[in-house]
Amino acid sequence: MKKNILIIISVILFISCEKEIDINLNKSNPRFVIEGNISNMAGECYVKITKTINFDEVIPNPSVSGAFVTITNNTTNQTDTINETISGLYINNSLTGIEGHKYTMNIKVNGETFIASSIMPKMVNLDSIQQMESSSGGGHGGPMGGGISSNSIIRITPKYTDPENYANYFQFVVTRNDTLQNDVFIQSDFGFNGLVSDRPLRVKANKKDMVKVDMQCIDEAVYNYFFGLSENINQSSATPANPVSNISNNALGYFKAHTTSTKTIIIK
Repeated sequence: MKKNILIIISVILFISCEKEIDINLNKSNPRFVIEGNISNMAGECYVKITKTINFDEVIPNPSVSGAFVTITNNTTNQTDTINETISGLYINNSLTGIEGHKYTMNIKVNGETFIASSIMPKMVNLDSIQQMESSSGGGHGGPMGGGISSNSIIRITPKYTDPENYANYFQFVVTRNDTLQNDVFIQSDFGFNGLVSDRPLRVKANKKDMVKVDMQCIDEAVYNYFFGLSENINQSSATPANPVSNISNNALGYFKAHTTSTKTIIIK
């Protein structure tokens, strides 16, 4: 038996030396990537649709035009159309979400249908944001950011009181000098239910930068999506997996109904 195994291994090694093995990593089937958003503020309802590209391509994901997009308020049974303004971007500036209502996004494009639902949670107010300390690679600054250098990591703490009667999930969308940051900041109230939050965000910024934090109350499914996304960003060894989407038909991305509460701070 051992002799047979050795013979098989020898044959495999011989073949691998004689012929280059061609593994096709690049010719994957394109998938739709959908980012849907509705909030309790006017002018924040949009749906962005793109398609994935092959493994070795460095071009941006191509936008998808010609989709028929609607969002339905399941509580009131009202359906609104989301119109395409530029290629792949669909907007309805007059559609404003209502706390506690369930919304369903429906997309028909290229003979396929994608559906997702999200419940807009009750709003939690962001009371303030506080700059705690900073670090710049070589060391840590003291309270209120002593010793900030270029692109320091600034600890900014969103201060809010978590309601204790139900579970809460939060996403913090950070803008630095009017430029949206790609970092994923999420929190849940697990272990902090009913307390005043003192958990900081680690934001890259310079002295005198204007940093805006938008605290969004999101539902559990959306939280789980961004949690999976953050796990992919922070991992360095395991093979990344696509975060679990709340959109049907094997689409990537998310549909998010959320509230919004914002504060701005100037970095010291």
